[in-house]
Amino acid sequence: MYTPDRVFLNDLKKLDPKLGCYFEKNHDHFVITYERAVGGKVPVLLVEGEGGSFRHPNQRDITKLEESDTHKQSMKSRLNATATYMERVREKKKKEAKDNIRDMTKDDKRQIGPRMARLTNQGKFNSTFRRINLKKKGKSVDELQNAADN
Repeated sequence: MYTPDRVFLNDLKKLDPKLGCYFEKNHDHFVITYERAVGGKVPVLLVEGEGGSFRHPNQRDITKLEESDTHKQSMKSRLNATATYMERVREKKKKEAKDNIRDMTKDDKRQIGPRMARLTNQGKFNSTFRRINLKKKGKSVDELQNAADN
């Protein structure tokens, strides 16, 4: 049974620690695998030479894996993206806290206003809402007396 080169395996592990390589007896080829969190290893790449012949894995396979990695980016750009994201999250939380305080006190200003006016001796502090003068139904006592006198 064949085993992959140690240098190749080290380079493969540098690319991603979950990558592995073994010789598949049924295909007579090396297979590069990826170990999932659940479900075991999954074949990623079949190592074969020109015309599908057998060959040992080498740097060409690592290069092929690097090219197919869509998430590969430098550590600096990844950290910058994370820092930018966290800054936006902090700003959003700050704005939400500010809006929350404003929303909690927005309705209470109608109750706080008259009390503060009384405490600071600013007078009665008129109602926030419009006053409606009710119309009297029927005749008042004065009108009845005036009608009786006439």
